[in-house]
Amino acid sequence: MNGTQIKNILTPIFGLLATFLATKLNFLGMDQATWNTLVSSIGFGIVTIILGFFNKTINLMDTVGAQPGTTVVTTPQNAAALPANPDVIPATPEIVRAVNAAK
Repeated sequence: MNGTQIKNILTPIFGLLATFLATKLNFLGMDQATWNTLVSSIGFGIVTIILGFFNKTINLMDTVGAQPGTTVVTTPQNAAALPANPDVIPATPEIVRAVNAAK
């Protein structure tokens, strides 16, 4: 498994645990059902934002490009954003022609 897969598995689990613990700490004096709804909504909103960050296009290209035997062909802007990953390369006219010829 790669880093993105592990983060996608662990983030909801940690969110569930944090939400469960937070439901036990009703410090606003609300009734328990309202408190649980509020905490759950905020907690899983945060989990959604974190997963959105982990799964940004640039992060996925970096993860996939790091896999053995894999090269990611992308826009020049995206390739330039990942200079430390030599397996993420910009789509040049030659690469586009080669891909189209292989179809």
